[in-house]
Amino acid sequence: MTARPRTLLLARLPGAVPAALAAAVLAACAGTQRPATQEGAGDAPAGDAPAGAPQGGVDQAGVPQAETRSGRRARADFADGVRAEAAGDLRGAAAAFERAFDADPGLVYAGLDAGVVRERLGDAAGARAAYARVLDASPGFVPAAQSLVRLEIRGGRLADAEREIRARLQRAPDAVGLRSALAEVLVAAGNLDGAEEACRQALKVDEKNVPAMVSLATVYQRKKRYELARMVLENARQIDDRDAAVWNRLGFVELELGNRPQALESFRAAAALRPDYPEAHANYGAMLADAEDFGAAVAELELAVRYGPGNALAWLNLGNAHRGTKAFEKAEDAYRRALSLDPKLADTHYNLAILYLDGDRPGLPALARLERAVEFFDQYEKAGGKDARLPEYRKDAARAIEREKKRLAREERDRLRREAEARKKAEEDQAEAARSAAGAAPVPASLPPSGSAEPAPKASDAPAPKASGAPASKAKGAGVDAGTERSDR
Repeated sequence: MTARPRTLLLARLPGAVPAALAAAVLAACAGTQRPATQEGAGDAPAGDAPAGAPQGGVDQAGVPQAETRSGRRARADFADGVRAEAAGDLRGAAAAFERAFDADPGLVYAGLDAGVVRERLGDAAGARAAYARVLDASPGFVPAAQSLVRLEIRGGRLADAEREIRARLQRAPDAVGLRSALAEVLVAAGNLDGAEEACRQALKVDEKNVPAMVSLATVYQRKKRYELARMVLENARQIDDRDAAVWNRLGFVELELGNRPQALESFRAAAALRPDYPEAHANYGAMLADAEDFGAAVAELELAVRYGPGNALAWLNLGNAHRGTKAFEKAEDAYRRALSLDPKLADTHYNLAILYLDGDRPGLPALARLERAVEFFDQYEKAGGKDARLPEYRKDAARAIEREKKRLAREERDRLRREAEARKKAEEDQAEAARSAAGAAPVPASLPPSGSAEPAPKASDAPAPKASGAPASKAKGAGVDAGTERSDR
C-alpha cells in the first residue's frame, strides 16, 4: 500500500489558511536576483532607489565625482562575493557583500545579496538586518522590501512584518515598493480587503507596478474570482513577461480552474526564470511529485530548500519526493527538518507514518517499523490532523503487524524444529561414531586372526571309531576349534 504524496499544493499550514490554498501565502514570494553584470550592481530599477543614491561617490556638496577608492573597493568586494557564492562559500560571500555595502550604500544589490546568502545559511536574524539596512538607505528599493516581508512570511511572523512595513511607510509614504510589500503581508494574513486596498494605492502611484498586480490577482483568486485574477496576471505579463512571480501565481489560478497541465507549465516557467526563487521550485517540485516524477521533483525541491531553508513545507515535499525514489533515510531526514522548523505541521507526522508503513528501513526489524508507523499516525491525530484515508491506513497497518507477528511465530517454530532436528542428528551421529569405534577394537592376542587356517589334524590324532555298530553321533564343529568357529560366525 502506497499513499499519494502530500504535496505543497494540498498540504495545510497552521492557522486559517484553507487546505487547497495552503501554499498561496507563498505564491508570489520570490528570492532576489542580482544584475547580470558587475557594472549594474549598484543600479536599482527605475524609481526604486532614491535620486542621487551614491554610485561612484559624491563630494561634500553632493556633486557626483569619479569613482572613489572606497567605491572601487566596494565593487571589488561585490565581485568577491559573487565568486565566493558560486564556489559554495556562503559565509565568505555574505562577508564580502556586507563589506561592499558598508563601503558604498549605493550598491543596493550588495546589501540585498548579503541578506539572501544569510537566508541560505539559515541566519534569519542576519538576513533581516541586511534587508533592513538596505531599506534604511533606499526605502523605495522593491526587492529589499519584498525579501524582508517574504522572510517573515516564511517564518510565520506576519504581525511583525506588517508592523515593520507600516512603520517604514510612515517614514517614506511615497515608497511604492513598501505598499506592494504590505499587500503581500496582508494577503498572507488573510486580510483580503486590506490587501486589495493596499494594491490599489500602489497602482494609483504606479499603474505598472507588477508586484502589486500579482498581489491583487492573489486577492481575486482567494475570493474565487478566478477569471478576473487571470486577466490581471495577463496584464502583468504584458508589462513584464519574465517576472517569475507572475507565472507562479498564474499556476495557482490555473489549478483553481482545473487546468493542471497549464498549471504545471506555469510553475515550470517560474522556476526556470529564477533559479533563486524557492517557492517556484517548491510548487513545481510538488506538482512533479504528485505526478510521480520523483527524480525531477527531488531536483526542484532541493533548489527550493537551498534558497529557502526555512520553508517547512518545502522540506516536507522534499521528503515526499525522496520517499518516491525509495531513499528512506533522506526522506526521514527531510521530514524531521520540516518538523524542526514547524512542530505544528501535522502532515509531517502523516508522511512519516506512510514512510514507515511502506518502506524498509535498513537495520530496523519490520515489526518495529510498522509499530513506529502507528505511533506516527497517533501523533498526526494528536496534532489535529484529519484525513479520510486514515482509518483504512490504520487497518492496513494492523493487518501488516498481524501478518508480521504470524510470520515471526512461524519462523520461531521453524527455528525450534530445526534446532531439535539438528540435536537429534548430532546424537545419532555420535552414537554411530561410538558403534564404529567399538567395531574397530583390536582382537585379543590369544585368538588367531579372523579367517586364519589352523593345520589340519593328523590322521593319527583322530579318535578311533567306536567298535559298536551304532552310528556315530554328529560332532558339532568337528575338525574346527572354538576360536575359528566363533570367528566365522
